[in-house]
Amino acid sequence: MLSVMRKQAGSWMIKVILFAIVIVFVFWGVGSFRTPEATKVAVVNDEIISVVEYRRTYNNLIDQYRQRFGSSLNDGMIEMLNVKKQALDQLIDRTILLQEAKKLDLRVSDTEVAESIMSTAIFQNNGSFDNRRYQNILAQVHLTPEEFEADQKKVLLGEKLTRIIVGAAKISEAEARQWYDWQNTSVNVDYVLFEPAGYSDIKPSAEEMAAYFTAQKENYKTDPMVKARYVVFDPEAYKDQVKVDQDEIMDYYDANINEFKNEKTVEARHILIKLDPQADEDADQAAKTRAEEISKMAKGGEDFAELAKTYSEGPTKDRGGYLGKFQQSQMVKPFADKAFSMAAGEISEPVKTQFGWHVIKVESVEEAATRTIEEGRDQIIEALTLRKTRNIAYDKAEQFYEMCFEKDDLVDNAKNLGLAVIETGAFSRRGPDALGSEKGAFATAAFALQVDEISDIQDIGGRYYLIQPTETIDAAIPELEAVKAKVEDDLTKKLQADKAREDAEAMSTDLRAGKTFKESAASHGVNVKQTGLFTRNATIPEIGSDPKFAEAAFQLSSSGSTSDGPVQGSAGFFLLRLSERKSPAADGFETEKDGISDMLLRQKQRTVIQDWIDSRKSNSQVAIEKAYLE
Repeated sequence: MLSVMRKQAGSWMIKVILFAIVIVFVFWGVGSFRTPEATKVAVVNDEIISVVEYRRTYNNLIDQYRQRFGSSLNDGMIEMLNVKKQALDQLIDRTILLQEAKKLDLRVSDTEVAESIMSTAIFQNNGSFDNRRYQNILAQVHLTPEEFEADQKKVLLGEKLTRIIVGAAKISEAEARQWYDWQNTSVNVDYVLFEPAGYSDIKPSAEEMAAYFTAQKENYKTDPMVKARYVVFDPEAYKDQVKVDQDEIMDYYDANINEFKNEKTVEARHILIKLDPQADEDADQAAKTRAEEISKMAKGGEDFAELAKTYSEGPTKDRGGYLGKFQQSQMVKPFADKAFSMAAGEISEPVKTQFGWHVIKVESVEEAATRTIEEGRDQIIEALTLRKTRNIAYDKAEQFYEMCFEKDDLVDNAKNLGLAVIETGAFSRRGPDALGSEKGAFATAAFALQVDEISDIQDIGGRYYLIQPTETIDAAIPELEAVKAKVEDDLTKKLQADKAREDAEAMSTDLRAGKTFKESAASHGVNVKQTGLFTRNATIPEIGSDPKFAEAAFQLSSSGSTSDGPVQGSAGFFLLRLSERKSPAADGFETEKDGISDMLLRQKQRTVIQDWIDSRKSNSQVAIEKAYLE
């Protein structure tokens, strides 16, 4: 069956840059694990997990976090996220799952593998499996069809057992309702804030600073530093060596037709009458009636933009309600469904969403269309040029790396080839500033090397680097004078926080002694404020997002009850008093019930499968190499 898919492959293969192929197999350790290697990271019931598997899984996790956090991902975050352990746990779990599947004699046929691959959207062209596209994509990620299909069989085998394990998981309506009530109950809280920054008269003495520094000196230790040299191969430097012919343009267009499809867009304005999701029927009807009146005025010929500036309660009010052009998927469903059913110039009746009632005016409509090959020519040439220049740059880097591997001398080899060797100077794990957004990835590579060791080819920001550390500088504790300003600032903030906590605790003592919240606040010189109603995960009015405050607020059980003691929030130390607790509207559950049930079911399924794996793991022999436990 699978061999049929590989027949009649085109003679010219398009090198498609597509990491989605790899991302599909996150849980399974990423890609093929075929390369034999003497070293191992773990053994699970006599089955070896190789360093190759581990590196691929680890790098895939790093790529995912880099997509999520961008340039803010650094060594500290990687360590905090414990990516090494995540990668190892994934591989151990995968191995145990597949071993159990074999024990149960579960099988995946070639037909199932073929159907899975042929139904994968990335391998399709105009809704049908495209064998040439399949071959090209695999070639780009350095996999043969046989290797990829073997991996896919493992994925499907694991999925088959997973479905059996989680099949009994169910969510009752009572569970869904309990979660809905928990999530949507709102509270209104009276509070006072003892703000550390308000104690501006606190000034630490020289003796206090010296004692504080002695006790906290480890916190002022300098970062370890590295000096390095590197050679960089920039694809931009090879543009004059690249040509793109018509056949390549046509092949790219055929293989990537979705890039040239433009979805239908609507340009619109709207007027929003806000409505609290927990509002009762009377408030809902009042908001709808107001929106109907505004719709009538707009249909009667009044300027829609001016009406929006006057009546809208949304963030686009000052722009006359202008939303710009948008695709259907970019707006909440009720709004999008209505807007995309309207003609240019049409004004809607009120439409309800989670934000309130909207009146919509469609300014223009652009129907879905596919750009022709001529219209996309410049885009295609740019993409193919980038691809080719990257290939050239990588080949040059690879040739240079092989020379350095043989002679272990980056400087002389670079000189012989007329390549520039760049010296960084000392830098921390944040990386050399001269490399801008690429500095973090550069530092990660450099700190993983020994002095004089030459790195593998590092793809950083689309350029290829060979890096050689020349010196390491150990972390050290500085003299007090060198960090005096920071010590003074840190100690001042600590003393201010200590005083704020002390005063908050004094007021808490008054409350326990029977003083009212209002009179106790007055005696301590703080103002009582009120939040207004807010739900558990909502932004708190005038406070913002403060999980500790919210947690303390929802622990208050009855009207008039106060927090047991000071609550340390992001702004300082709070004392809270419950003013009102409001249950969510009953009819809202019916609207959200299906979505909540689906979400809770997915959570329960994840728990069930992990509990199942953990139970099997406890009865398995798992030996992890010591180096990977650090």
